Amino acid sequence: MILIFVASLNENMKLAKSLQEQLKNENLNSEIINLVELNLPMYDTLKEQNDGIPTKINELSEKMDKAEGFLFISPEYNFSLPPVLVNTIAWLSRIGDDFRSLFALKKIQLATHSGSGGQDALNAMRTQFTRLNAIVLPREILTTYTKALNVESSQRIISQFANIVKG
Repeated sequence: MILIFVASLNENMKLAKSLQEQLKNENLNSEIINLVELNLPMYDTLKEQNDGIPTKINELSEKMDKAEGFLFISPEYNFSLPPVLVNTIAWLSRIGDDFRSLFALKKIQLATHSGSGGQDALNAMRTQFTRLNAIVLPREILTTYTKALNVESSQRIISQFANIVKG
């Protein structure tokens, strides 16, 4: 199972659905996780102390633990990552004794649809997930309003991702 995390709606969700079809063609089951619809409270240590870990985060961590790999699709917000993605990772890092455990040695494919260039978002995700001990694939999928998805290229990238995930 591949979990597809989408950090915004509209164009990034369209990209997620397109890439989900490509995963299906590679005989990989996947599930789209819409981070916006999780509607998580902003992470704060006092909120965690008073209210505990949100149920949705515990459920998500169980799915992540069982997943073979992740596909993160995020727009670029002000040359970095959107708050919904950063917040979700903050909550996930509070599960268990090792803040890296849900990401350790998981294979991650990165993608973006951004109104601007998108490369800063991809670089920010690569840095964060690498430091969380994940295996981030070298090629990325990048689309903008002026640069449509190159289906042939994305199929090659998704095929390589599938081969690595399947081991």
